[in-house]
Amino acid sequence: MINGYPTEEELRNRIARQLEWRDSSDTVALIWHGYLSALFEWGVIELQAFDRLSAMLPQIGSKELMELFSDEPLSQKQEREVDESLRSYKKLD
Repeated sequence: MINGYPTEEELRNRIARQLEWRDSSDTVALIWHGYLSALFEWGVIELQAFDRLSAMLPQIGSKELMELFSDEPLSQKQEREVDESLRSYKKLD
């Protein structure tokens, strides 16, 4: 039986621990991206929390994540926009 929803801080701590255990692997990132997406889609966490927690993870699977939320394949234009966004994001690091 579930006693309540996880808080952003609890999720942040869990993500940080697993990233440390698994050396920020792509697999960990993909699992957490999926988990956070489900929490967001079902209203357990807000968009701002989703964005903050997602920012902790390696940027992998971004196009597929957008397709998940839109429930349709990305157009070529959208794919280019994601690529450009990821390039600018990496420049900020």
